[in-house]
Amino acid sequence: MRDNQRTHHPKVSVLMSAYNAAPFLREAVDSVLNQSFRDFEFIIFDDKSSDRSLEILKSCRDERIMLVENTQNQGLTKNLIRGMELARGGYVARMDADDVCLPHRLQTQAGFLERHSEISVVGSAVIFFDDSGYEFVAHQPAGHDEIKCELLYGFTVLHPSAMLRKDDLSRHGLTYDPHFVCSQDHDLWTRAIRLLRFANVHEPLLKMRDHPKKIGRTERSTQEELSDAIRRRQLDELGVDYTVDEVRAFNRAAGGFPAGSILDLHHYESILLKVFKSNKERRIFEPDLLQSLGAGRFRAWCREALIRGQKWGRYYWHSKVRSFDSCPFRQKLGFVWRSISCP
Repeated sequence: MRDNQRTHHPKVSVLMSAYNAAPFLREAVDSVLNQSFRDFEFIIFDDKSSDRSLEILKSCRDERIMLVENTQNQGLTKNLIRGMELARGGYVARMDADDVCLPHRLQTQAGFLERHSEISVVGSAVIFFDDSGYEFVAHQPAGHDEIKCELLYGFTVLHPSAMLRKDDLSRHGLTYDPHFVCSQDHDLWTRAIRLLRFANVHEPLLKMRDHPKKIGRTERSTQEELSDAIRRRQLDELGVDYTVDEVRAFNRAAGGFPAGSILDLHHYESILLKVFKSNKERRIFEPDLLQSLGAGRFRAWCREALIRGQKWGRYYWHSKVRSFDSCPFRQKLGFVWRSISCP
């Protein structure tokens, strides 16, 4: 471990783990070191890389860097647990070794947490990009209640965009679970949001790179399996009695996969109605918002079927879920057109 041994406790600890990230690593590190906000430490794990990653990290001469050289590969989750223990900052910002921080990221998020003492975790919009020049801005829900619902229906608070108030998590014994070798953020967020308040900054503060070796591709099946288990845990907490087909449809929709047949729509409709009913009794989520967002998800699934030329997407018009949908007029008009034009 290389540590500058400062007695000063910085405002922010930036936490990153690198494993065979040489093609992108220098750009990622420089994007942190060149932040407009200067009062931070940068904890970087080299996870026993077999490429030039460690060499690149050792060449980065900056007193704010604490470099941890693992003698054995530990995996991201264990490095994050150790990193949270090492962090001296009041705020901990996540960063991945293949992404790029925009120059004002730390300033914006630290300032947000300073102004909003009730918020413990803040993410941001991100720019997805690849090396071909493609870019897409993905905005995230801003408010706590909507974030909470979206963590049931899908996912939000993208991990490398997050900044955490460390003491708030420690007070509740919250940290990463080593059993989650991936989807560790999904697991932590769904546990933490029951106790702490979340937010997302509307402005993009991070660029997330897409490439063939990204963990979302190389470990996709494991990631899907663990995320599916997290959603089943949430459904169990709600007291929802679901069938195998219903939870499969629920997970397909949450994972961004299209409906395979009208039966998927029936199963998704059924479990959504159960979710709405159970939540009215337990009130884990804000009921009207949970219903509106769930109905919007159902409409989007039906719309995607129509776009794919599957006329059974018109089932939306007969669904009991439609009565909960607060669809804006222009979107409703667009859905009507899709329904009519689908062969």
